[in-house]
Amino acid sequence: MTKKSVAADREAPLTDDTLLTARVEHLLGRANTRQLWMLFLDENDVQAPELMPIDGLPSDPSVMSHVADLGLVTCAELLATRISALMSRHGLTQVVFAWERRGGPFVEDEERVWARELACACAQAGARVRAQFLLHTRGVRVLAPDDYL
Repeated sequence: MTKKSVAADREAPLTDDTLLTARVEHLLGRANTRQLWMLFLDENDVQAPELMPIDGLPSDPSVMSHVADLGLVTCAELLATRISALMSRHGLTQVVFAWERRGGPFVEDEERVWARELACACAQAGARVRAQFLLHTRGVRVLAPDDYL
């Protein structure tokens, strides 16, 4: 099976970063607006059918909110807790984040801070982050941990 056919075949396991990157490129293409995309994988590295966009995130992931069932938490902690609960409820084992914004492939401070804070919050909440990407005007870039830690 070629890389292109794996990208188009949602049932194909995404067993390595090359296949995962091809899938993200196939699904999301290029940036149009500022938002976060989430896709989920099961224990066999198969993508769940849902692809979830989130817009309207604050520029600072450490903004605090009081949430009835959690108390005082940061935006990143709240998001990670909800992601972890969703994954548990649906038997998903990995989450992939794609940070969409117009512009070039360089990593801006906002993406760097969000990627770091959300990765840490997900680890604390028990949600495994498989990978993070930057979806920019010209395509997709893998966000390596060195880009945000």
